[in-house]
Amino acid sequence: MSVFGIVVEGPRDAAVYPVIIRRIRSDVDGVVARPCGGIPALLKKFVGFLRGFEYNADCRIDKALVIRDSGGKDPQTAEVDLNIRLHESRFKPAFPVHFYATRCMVETWLLADEQAVSKVALSRGRTKSIKLINKPLEDIMDPKPLFMTMLSQAGLAADDKVYEEIASAADLDRIAVRCPYFHEFRKHVHAC
Repeated sequence: MSVFGIVVEGPRDAAVYPVIIRRIRSDVDGVVARPCGGIPALLKKFVGFLRGFEYNADCRIDKALVIRDSGGKDPQTAEVDLNIRLHESRFKPAFPVHFYATRCMVETWLLADEQAVSKVALSRGRTKSIKLINKPLEDIMDPKPLFMTMLSQAGLAADDKVYEEIASAADLDRIAVRCPYFHEFRKHVHAC
């Protein structure tokens, strides 16, 4: 069993990614998430969080993953930039560090399985039907308004707990079909 440390953009990412990582890899015992407050803050803070993972005795990390949105640009360019920033910091963690730039926001993955949103709504006593977003999801530059509409249809709040529950209920294979770049995330998680 291993423990992952992840550095992510925000609190909703910190709610979703640990769930998905543990669902992808059953050997991951825990995920310690550090949200930064957006991409600019992540770029400034991620090395400090990696140092914290190494030097905090309460937080033993076996592997680290720094995750950010690519902003619709080439994800590999963003990953190389993160790697360069770590190298320039001269900090050499005792654990492996991997970088992953998503092609889209985490809301895109949650939009991919409207049935998961329905399950969460039903578990909370809501019975409204959810409409499928019938578009290529990875082409949507700002999926948040669409996801907020879906949550509103379901009578759900847009909070971290709801995001986490939807990630727990989501069919990862359905996400992979509707969001092909999700395969890359799976590869990154397995490679850690």
